[in-house]
Amino acid sequence: MGGLVLVAAGAAYLYLGVDLSPHQEYREEAAVSAQDTLPAPPSAYGIPLAGFCVDRDHVRSGSTFSALLLPLGISAATIDSLVRLAAPIFDVNRIRAGHPLAFIFPEDSSDTPAYFVYESDPVDHVVFDLRPPYSVRMEKRPVHTEEKSLSVEVTGALWNDLVGAGATPALAAELSKVFAWTVDFYRIQKGDRFTMIYRQKTVDGVPYEDPVLLSVRYEGSSTQEAFLFDSPDSKGGYYDAEGKSLRKAFLQAPLEYSRISSGFSRRRFHPVQKRMKAHLGTDYAAPYGTPIRSTADGVVEKAGYTGGNGNYVKIRHNRTYETQYLHMRKILVKRGQVVKQGQVIGEVGSTGLATGPHVCYRFWKNGKQVDPRREILPSADPLKPADLPAFDQVRDEFLARMDEAESEAKTLSVATF
Repeated sequence: MGGLVLVAAGAAYLYLGVDLSPHQEYREEAAVSAQDTLPAPPSAYGIPLAGFCVDRDHVRSGSTFSALLLPLGISAATIDSLVRLAAPIFDVNRIRAGHPLAFIFPEDSSDTPAYFVYESDPVDHVVFDLRPPYSVRMEKRPVHTEEKSLSVEVTGALWNDLVGAGATPALAAELSKVFAWTVDFYRIQKGDRFTMIYRQKTVDGVPYEDPVLLSVRYEGSSTQEAFLFDSPDSKGGYYDAEGKSLRKAFLQAPLEYSRISSGFSRRRFHPVQKRMKAHLGTDYAAPYGTPIRSTADGVVEKAGYTGGNGNYVKIRHNRTYETQYLHMRKILVKRGQVVKQGQVIGEVGSTGLATGPHVCYRFWKNGKQVDPRREILPSADPLKPADLPAFDQVRDEFLARMDEAESEAKTLSVATF
């Protein structure tokens, strides 16, 4: 009899506690990089290329400094000298697979290169002069910085609209971060518009490092604006037109990208229990493994498993607010742990009473469960009065530039219709 009980308990655990359906895994967006960022002749890497030809490649997996040079006729003694010469500026053991490299040969058909170049990143590259008396130096490509504007009308998926208008994936990601506290990206509609001014670094015309959003305007059911401002007297960050911080005490959602599959409701048909009952949370559907973020600073009050909630985490943020995150595949925090806003606390799963991968996000205010999407949440510190004159000047400049960018975009749209 006891054996039957154990078998039944095991079956119940498998049904309630284990993800059995096919898993579509969360995948981060791959960074887009140029295949060849090298400048063209007559010069490259700080080397005049008249009389030389360049053979470009990438470091193969398992390659070492010696393995790269020995097959080309560079002696072991020469390699040892180059290693010692490089030591003050570059450790040859830091050569990594996938990084660009170049061998520069004299045009006299010599089989032995005159230079070997290794690119640490798009800016820094190490130049090894392979001819006596040998030398090693670090060179840098020039980094150019420019400010650009962009105005995009939403026609479908916001991400696709932004990238289609010339924004990089990194710029689209920055936009979601700036408005994470003030714009509900799940309520964006066709016809809404985003207008922005941003700063972008480039190396040989290729974007370098993440762009910096200087100002953004969202026009939809309401108008939201953000202006980057920093000063010695304030913490710095993004502020609205009145100098109030856009940073709220809570993020709008526990996932960066997903969709709402079920909202907060006092009466909803439960898909598993097949009956009407209250749904005092918001369900965000996303692929298995999607990172779940704490929406505010706090302390983990509970982290465990129940039959209905599955793997879950509950966080107390202060004497007023608590949040809970249900149906996790994996819990990444422990009870009593201090967490920061935006910190990953688990992964999306379908444990407990769930029909598919999602996180049920629950929100308590003064001990009562409420709909966070209808709450007016507290803000961070506004700018200090002493900073307002300088901020007003910055804001007015960006407002004028965004107006101009939006006007140009609308004119171009009409002209090409």
